[in-house]
Amino acid sequence: MAADLAALRRDRAKASARMSELVAAARGRSMTDDETANFETASAEVTRLDGEISAAEGKNTVDASTTISRADAGQIARLCADGGVPGMTATLLTEGVSVDDAKKRIAAAGEATNLVALARRKDASIPEDLGAKMLAEGKTVEDIRTALFDKLVAAEEKTSISSHIPAPQGNAGATATRTSMERQLVKAGLKKDA
Repeated sequence: MAADLAALRRDRAKASARMSELVAAARGRSMTDDETANFETASAEVTRLDGEISAAEGKNTVDASTTISRADAGQIARLCADGGVPGMTATLLTEGVSVDDAKKRIAAAGEATNLVALARRKDASIPEDLGAKMLAEGKTVEDIRTALFDKLVAAEEKTSISSHIPAPQGNAGATATRTSMERQLVKAGLKKDA
C-alpha cells in the first residue's frame, strides 16, 4: 500500500512539474494550442492522481467543486509566471482556488521571497527556499516573518556584546603602571635598560 502511495505521489509530482515547465516556457507570451492542450492533460492527471492519493490515504476524494474554468486556469498560470512563482501553478489549480485567492497567495509568495532575501543579507545560512516551503506548509507571511526574526535573533545571541570595559588580565595595578613607566623612560633615554 505504501509503495502504491509513493508511486502515485511520484506520478503526481511529474505531472505537476510538467505543468510548471509549460508555464515557464510560455512566460511573457500566451500558450500555444499544443501547450494549452498539454497543460490541460497534465492538470487533469494531477486532479486524477490527487483523488487516488486521497483514496489511498483513506481521505475523501477530491471534490468536483474544485474544478475551475479554462479561462481562470490560464489567468492563474499567467499570474504565477508573472509573479515569479511558476511552481505554484499546479498547486493553485489542483486546489481549485479562485483567481482572487490566487492573486492573494501569489502576492504572499512574493512578499515571503522578499523577506527571506532581506534576512539572507544578514544571515546567509537561511535557506533561499524557506518562504516557499513555509507557504507550502500552510504558514502565513506573518509566520514566515516571525520565523526569520527568531533565526536572526538566535544568530545575534551567539555574538557576545558587553557594555563595560573588561577587567585587565595578568600584570595589573601598580606593577603594570611601574613597568609601563620604566619602558617609557628607557625609550626616552632617561634610564638605562637593566
